[in-house]
Amino acid sequence: MDTFILSRRELYKLALMSLLSTALFGIIGLSIVLMMQWMTLQNYASDSAEKHGIAEIQGSRLGGIAIFVGIFTTIGFFWVTGSLGSDALPSAGLIWPVWLGTFAIFSLGLMEDLRNNSLSPRFRLACKGLILMLVFLLVPEFVPSSIGVPGVDWLLSFPLIGLLLCLFFSVGFINAVNTVDGANGLVPGIYAIAAYIYAAELPGITHDAAFYTASLFVMFNVISGRLFLGDAGSYGIGAAIVLSSLGAYSLNLFSLSFLAVLYFYPCVDFSVSIARRLLKGASIMAPDNDHMHNRVNRFFQGVFKSKNTANSATGLSIAGATSGIALVGYLQQWWPLTSDTWLWVFFAQFLVYGVIFFALGRQGLKQSVASAH
Repeated sequence: MDTFILSRRELYKLALMSLLSTALFGIIGLSIVLMMQWMTLQNYASDSAEKHGIAEIQGSRLGGIAIFVGIFTTIGFFWVTGSLGSDALPSAGLIWPVWLGTFAIFSLGLMEDLRNNSLSPRFRLACKGLILMLVFLLVPEFVPSSIGVPGVDWLLSFPLIGLLLCLFFSVGFINAVNTVDGANGLVPGIYAIAAYIYAAELPGITHDAAFYTASLFVMFNVISGRLFLGDAGSYGIGAAIVLSSLGAYSLNLFSLSFLAVLYFYPCVDFSVSIARRLLKGASIMAPDNDHMHNRVNRFFQGVFKSKNTANSATGLSIAGATSGIALVGYLQQWWPLTSDTWLWVFFAQFLVYGVIFFALGRQGLKQSVASAH
């Protein structure tokens, strides 16, 4: 299969996406959706159904490029229409390192998308570490001096140890985002929610453009199921999130507790996946097909006949039930964004995650036993 031929059903989907994008975001929304559709018709950087997460139809790995081009197209549109303001963060010294680090890590993923398995996992890990190390050396403000945890704060008081801890966390977070990118609308949905909150709290248009583009990508990804983030998209989104969040945290705009609620799923599911593999004696680099989204998808496959609908329901439900809680709390003004009271929400999320994870695990085991007989 060299290209994705538009069937009558695909044409109906394109018509629906065109109408929705135009109604929600005007001509810029329609333009971005048509660009995304064009990308799915290309015969390079394709992703087989067996290779990408829980997807069961062939798609394109060019979603990262779509988001990158979409953000800059939207910024250009804002500039032409006179909506251009200051950049993403109040301090000019924090702007360009975010762009530099995000673009470099995005490019690393893009090389892997265009030439699959051309870079070893260790090489990519080392490159991400070197890129982020450079960013942190250029902008030491990104490395927190304290996070409110006594033992950790003592370690952070030593600059070198603080730098290494921040580097370890940042590389881990980017890998976590890449690991959980397995369901339609999941990672881009989390990014869209975060971009909306950041756009409301931070001056400028960068996060507005990210919100526009991520929302359009969620719509296209969920309805079409033909365009995936790929490594470029997941790496780029992970880098953009972690660097923007470190910049915002250095300015005391968000508490660590609120950020933990906002990015609950990639952090917790990645940690649970590693712990589960260690308990089984498997390598932490080994593939894992038993994430929460795998289990939720098996549940929805019993609810919906369409595999793409089950996939999309998985991504949207998890993004909505995790990062969506942060959005609801933000809109309802439960507490200030700098409050540590958000930690109780994180604990509640973790409890619900554990209950659902084990419940769906038992359900999957029963289904496996039943099918064996």
